[in-house]
Amino acid sequence: MIAALMLLTPSETNAQGFLKNLKQKALQNAMGNSKKAEKETQTMPQEESCDASNLAIAQGSDIIPKRRTSTVTWDGLLTPSTATTAEALMNELPPLPSAEKMAKSTMEERDAYAQKIAAVVVRADQLQREQSGCSDEEMEALRQKWEGKIQNQFGLTKEELAILNDENAPESKKKPIQDKVMAKVLGGNVNTMDLEKFEKMSEEEQEAYIKAHPEFVQQMQQMAMNARNFSNQTQDMTKAFSSYEAQVGRLTNNYQQQMREEANHDYSAIAKKYESKLKKIYDQICDEEDPQIIDALYADADQLLYNYRLEAAKEYRASLQRQIANVKHYAEEFNRLSQRLVDLGELPQCAVGRTDLNAVIMTGCLLDDAYKEMPEIFPLGGVCPETIYELPSGGWRFAIFECRGFHDFGSCDWPYLAMREKGDEVEYGVVECGKFRIISESELESLNKKVDQRMKQTSQSANKPPYGVYKSRSGKRQVEFSQTGELIINGMTSCSPISFENKGDHLEWVMIDDNKIVKCIYKL
Repeated sequence: MIAALMLLTPSETNAQGFLKNLKQKALQNAMGNSKKAEKETQTMPQEESCDASNLAIAQGSDIIPKRRTSTVTWDGLLTPSTATTAEALMNELPPLPSAEKMAKSTMEERDAYAQKIAAVVVRADQLQREQSGCSDEEMEALRQKWEGKIQNQFGLTKEELAILNDENAPESKKKPIQDKVMAKVLGGNVNTMDLEKFEKMSEEEQEAYIKAHPEFVQQMQQMAMNARNFSNQTQDMTKAFSSYEAQVGRLTNNYQQQMREEANHDYSAIAKKYESKLKKIYDQICDEEDPQIIDALYADADQLLYNYRLEAAKEYRASLQRQIANVKHYAEEFNRLSQRLVDLGELPQCAVGRTDLNAVIMTGCLLDDAYKEMPEIFPLGGVCPETIYELPSGGWRFAIFECRGFHDFGSCDWPYLAMREKGDEVEYGVVECGKFRIISESELESLNKKVDQRMKQTSQSANKPPYGVYKSRSGKRQVEFSQTGELIINGMTSCSPISFENKGDHLEWVMIDDNKIVKCIYKL
């Protein structure tokens, strides 16, 4: 960014190595080749490396936070909030449900909660789209301001700066300007040929040359001092922005670290109290056909499951509260730091504001996770699962959000996106008609557009998923299919099916589970 664009040296000379080497030689010449001189040279700070051939100007994307995308879903009528500020929207978000409600609640309660969140985040998204960030005029003014500072600092004309920034400019045009920059940095006329010759000498030749030309040492020492003074002046010019970058960097690192710690919170100690008992009962349910025995088994399992969920919900709710507080703190601090730079005239006012709306959307997503992401012992608890497709080995998993939607499983016009981390890169694949293949970035972009279009068509279609309440034959249990896209099993465990069917004595649905596509049966 801007803070780094002032550190220069000619492209044909490595100033860091040259100046360090020069100071070592000068010091050794003055002190002799002693151990003391060797120790002194080892502790010298290195010069900043830089490139006079490219004076970059910050772009708008460098200073405007990227827009946050919501993952809140609602497939029904929705009236967005009419609030016009991030603060008002934040105040309209509902509080977290109690631990008791997170452990067990009805579809009606969850839907009312989800609708409040969706109304706010939809409005926040609308406001973000209306805010294009900084206009071209505002960014052009910022660019010209920094260009002027660079020109003044290095004694360059606008045309000379343009040549240095032009990748296609011939070296014959750049060379005189680079020499001019070096002269400005080092405080006088610089013969780069002499510098090149000196640096190409062997160590013995350099020592001999320095002894024979003491004025050369003095000249180089003065140039090194001039370069350091010039560097200090440059740092003063960019001091405000450098400080801003450092503070935002620390703020972001702290934010990410805290969010990672919460995401990795371990609930296994709670799960161990109930896991083996629940698994035994669930296995019995899948093997049993008598509805009365099934009801009795579910009653025992659901009580154990509720006890676990209540205990886990207390910890999970506290974790969500910490994450929400972290999101709000980040937005407040980011805006405070940015506003200070705006007040100093180093940033346009348009750079402040998006973070507030991002915080609204992120808080909405965290609130939405209260039910959807509750830590489970068995995500498919009480359900008899059968894997009908599994991705190839090697770390592949389905991209759940991109695979969302409701359709007839097996349809060849509904591809399933998969992904895996491969070193620092992310690789993508797709499952079509039951066959897997790796796809390119361009195919990924095309696929995402199809997913968005598909979701719009589905939401406008009269052929809606069979939302509603499905009771067991005894009436003691129920499965609710919510317009959030979730199946809520007896007020507790939930999942998002991609197809669903009522078979009379049981419910059957298909869902995506990490690297698998699973058919699930729930006995009524």
